[in-house]
Amino acid sequence: MKLTHKLKNPATAGPMWGVAFGIFMTIVSSGIWFYATSPSSPSEGPDESLAVAAALVGVFMAVYSTREFHHQRKRR
Repeated sequence: MKLTHKLKNPATAGPMWGVAFGIFMTIVSSGIWFYATSPSSPSEGPDESLAVAAALVGVFMAVYSTREFHHQRKRR
């Protein structure tokens, strides 16, 4: 059985996955940032702009999904 089928209200599955994706992308961006700024990283590897872009996507997705999650709760 899928995880979304186990939820009490399937309408909240989208925002919950959005929050999880946002948190995941933020964690990945911090890993990319630490790898890009380490002295042993290759010069042609990922750079800081990729880490900032991933962080922006992650934070935006988490904030927007949390907002949608709270909006759905208020509508009931």
